[in-house]
Amino acid sequence: MSTARKPQDRKKPAREDVFEYTHNGRTFTLPPYKSIKSGTIRRLRKLPATDFAFTLLEELADEDALAVIDDMDTEEFEAMNRAWMEHSGITLGESSSSST
Repeated sequence: MSTARKPQDRKKPAREDVFEYTHNGRTFTLPPYKSIKSGTIRRLRKLPATDFAFTLLEELADEDALAVIDDMDTEEFEAMNRAWMEHSGITLGESSSSST
């Protein structure tokens, strides 16, 4: 049985690829959203959306980043999440069925 890896055990992406975000004067980094391994997504895929989001962050972020994220209200958290995805070129637009 494998042991869950800690954030410090993961290979760090190149500095220019790291997502950097500042909230209330405190800056933290996350790996690029596009660097999340498919196995991680597979393991979390059946979780409800909120559990998925926070479990993913708990696996990727260090304690300092989590402390900053924990201080965000819902709107700030959603803005950070959008910015993180956009940093990797992922946009969440309307689906074609919702715009007709």
